[in-house]
Amino acid sequence: MSDMQRRRRAMTSEQASRVKLSGHRNEQDFATLIGGSVNLGTHTDKKDVIDAQHRSHSVKAGTWWQIFLYSRERLKTNTIFQGIGQVANIMIDCIDAYPASRDDYLSNSILAKQRLQPEMRKLLAELQKPVIFRAFLDKALFDGGNADYLSIFLGPANTEISKKEFHIFHKNEVVATLDANITLQNSKARRKGQMDDQKVIFRSNLQQKNIGEIEDRHDSHTHYREMKFRLNAQGIYTILTEKIEGTDQPMPQVFTHGQAMRLFK
Repeated sequence: MSDMQRRRRAMTSEQASRVKLSGHRNEQDFATLIGGSVNLGTHTDKKDVIDAQHRSHSVKAGTWWQIFLYSRERLKTNTIFQGIGQVANIMIDCIDAYPASRDDYLSNSILAKQRLQPEMRKLLAELQKPVIFRAFLDKALFDGGNADYLSIFLGPANTEISKKEFHIFHKNEVVATLDANITLQNSKARRKGQMDDQKVIFRSNLQQKNIGEIEDRHDSHTHYREMKFRLNAQGIYTILTEKIEGTDQPMPQVFTHGQAMRLFK
């Protein structure tokens, strides 16, 4: 490994650590505002904060949310994901479209991208099945029901607590609302050197723009052959607030929407 590669890897590790630490701070700030506590587990179950009534919240902040970053082995052994139609197996096929060595990929990236195209089309077709898409959203956002609410701060996680406002939505309404207002598509090449069908794109019907994507990461040796799912914070927030009726402010800096309005009654 060259000195430049080592420095890049160190920078990536430091950036990931900063994101993780700011995320923990955001969870702590939310817990403080609602009189709850931070879940001290691994956070892989999306159960970030537990409120005073023992209900669990998945807490998100920042411009883009990385919902998951799964390796081949994680997809193979995750029993909930394996239970959602063929989603996990197709994602594994997407990963396997790339050679085991990233150096081999770099020597012939066109071949890998060509092999990926039919697998991404299959993933799109599978996710477009209504029952499958809802189950996928429930698993990805709430770990199949381990979290009860999605609680959003629209801003950097390391913002001072006095400047934060959190918006809380019930998981059932989140899944149903996103299902009804997102169209899934395969990506299309937009400039020279790109190829069609390299991702599954989440397009907002309301905003007429892309607000999320599933892709096979291959941009570094550290994150090579991993399936990544991310969502745009503002895009998701806009859909939820536009389509879910009713808003309440049960306490300073905290807003509840729709079914979540019963939370602190």
